[in-house]
Amino acid sequence: MPIVEFQTANGQHILMNLRPDSFSIFVNEELTLNYDNAGRFYSAWLEGCNYRRGMDNRILEKQAGPRPGLPYRVRRELTDEQARQFLATVHARALEYHAAIHAPDTRVINDASPEDVAHARAALSRAIEWDVARLERERTIFNIIYKPVSILPPDQYLALVLQATEGCSYNQCVFCGFYRDRKFHVKNLDEFRHHIRDVRAFFGGGITLRKTIFLCDANALMIPQSQLIAFFDIINAEFAIQPANLTGDALKEWQAQHPIHFEGIYSFIDAFSTRRKTARDFAALAARGLRRVYVGLESGDPDLLHFLGKPHTPEDVMRLVNDVKAGGVAVGVIILAGAGGAKYANQHVRRTVNLINTLPLTRGDLIYFSELVDYPNAEHSALLHEADIRPLTIGEIEHQITLMRAGFRFANFDDAPKVSYYDIREFIY
Repeated sequence: MPIVEFQTANGQHILMNLRPDSFSIFVNEELTLNYDNAGRFYSAWLEGCNYRRGMDNRILEKQAGPRPGLPYRVRRELTDEQARQFLATVHARALEYHAAIHAPDTRVINDASPEDVAHARAALSRAIEWDVARLERERTIFNIIYKPVSILPPDQYLALVLQATEGCSYNQCVFCGFYRDRKFHVKNLDEFRHHIRDVRAFFGGGITLRKTIFLCDANALMIPQSQLIAFFDIINAEFAIQPANLTGDALKEWQAQHPIHFEGIYSFIDAFSTRRKTARDFAALAARGLRRVYVGLESGDPDLLHFLGKPHTPEDVMRLVNDVKAGGVAVGVIILAGAGGAKYANQHVRRTVNLINTLPLTRGDLIYFSELVDYPNAEHSALLHEADIRPLTIGEIEHQITLMRAGFRFANFDDAPKVSYYDIREFIY
């Protein structure tokens, strides 16, 4: 991982970190700009705030809140005009640093090789090619290739998204408004091949930033098994998927032979329309690169599930997770913290803990707590109001999460699943 540190005549330090998949610019420990290998800007730390650019040029700004912790973080999406101004500012900075590292009186002050210095200068030259006008053209192309990428699990934010389906086959959960703007559609095989071709061309050299493939949209794994196998075979024909059984030197050798590769295929799954899939079905998908599926448990309380408009039962989740695990695929279980307000709070905690403790979750599996957010076009808040149910405060939701975590019991602590936080307000693709 070469690092090249420049010092200008006026004492400014410009440090460039050159990774195999991307590069970053650090200036006087005051700002950070991050780029993919094609030179596209994708995130920054600037004036105490973190910024993330979506492929459609949306900009998400995040900063510390009134109290420590993710639930209190302040977030906002910039307006279109603010986003353009921000991107213009970032580009102006890149132009300034490009000129600075090429100035005759600028020195390299670490032990970087001449090749690394040339690499750093070439990387910044790629970055300045992406001005606002080019990024705006890119937005137009992105919106032709993709329907809106509404949400991904946090560990998949840098996945390469492939949309085998568009929208949600169910689309009636009262807390979710992600897919209300589109009809559900399953691509045919030719559509999917063309989609992959367009995605490859769009990302170009920047594809190296993407470590995994995420098969979208909401519940792509509901596709009938024969068609789903065909989709997976197309993916494997187009991309190098890292074999699951390689370790040590064998893995290093394979990675060296496949410099552009993906660690696996991931996807959402539901516990109702996927009942038809068996452990053998999941094993067939695992053999083709499926590594983890994410299931929206939401709650282990059947009464709350009914209130939320979820058609599955806790028993459905148990059957699904057992089949997925038996097929050699990991799971990510998502719990909706705060769902149902004060009326359901106690039974939500008790029954969810009881259900989690019956699931065969181990290392490689995930448990996500997702705070219920009043998403536009969702009906949860209206239903609470109609039923005279008090919503939980942020503090009460945090306490609910603490109680659940304290109640989890795993057979082997060293082999336990990872438990983490999932905030849908943090996502932008």
